[in-house]
Amino acid sequence: MRLGTVKQFDEGSSYGFIEDDQNHKSYFVFYKAIKEEGYKTLRVGDRVKYQLAQGKNGLQCVNVYLA
Repeated sequence: MRLGTVKQFDEGSSYGFIEDDQNHKSYFVFYKAIKEEGYKTLRVGDRVKYQLAQGKNGLQCVNVYLA
């Protein structure tokens, strides 16, 4: 799994961006990709581990867990 930091997450729109630790690129994340129990949200600065998968508009985060 990859490691990164949440750079933006809008609870109202249910999406945001995670910056990858290795290449410093930002990838789209949708709330459905968050695999934590309960209310699914991320906060700016949260450390996460995740995988990348091809989405409609390019690579996006899937299987997102708090690190």
